[in-house]
Amino acid sequence: MPVAPVPSDSVAQLQWLVDRAAIAQLVDTFARSIDRRDQPTYTDTFTDDARLSLPFGTFEGREQIAAMPTAPPPMASHHVAANVGVQVDGDGATARWNVIATHIFNGADPNGNAQAGGWYDATLRRTPHGWRFSSVALTIAWARGTMIPED
Repeated sequence: MPVAPVPSDSVAQLQWLVDRAAIAQLVDTFARSIDRRDQPTYTDTFTDDARLSLPFGTFEGREQIAAMPTAPPPMASHHVAANVGVQVDGDGATARWNVIATHIFNGADPNGNAQAGGWYDATLRRTPHGWRFSSVALTIAWARGTMIPED
């Protein structure tokens, strides 16, 4: 993602900062809602017609995203999202951020876990409710252990 220049006039600079902060907050909400198992908040980070591409499937629209399978208890997860890069173009934007995800098979025994790292690529739209993801795709760069245990 090429680095876009910072706008030169103060009004545009303020909008540039506000948009970047709002999108970074959306990325944070996205990651935290996964770990909290808060599917309504997770789903709300997307537009109605969004596309979510994960290693285990692609989900079209908020209804499919809301209904996608999630890990059953007692599994837990811990997602660290970092290095959020944002490019805003009017009411559209792109973002990429790195992720390290730890999947814990039993919350009572956090030593049984697997990890993966990679990045998310997203497109976003400004909506009446703020910035929302119109597409999100996860790329896994590395993994340690089996992410979903066999038993």
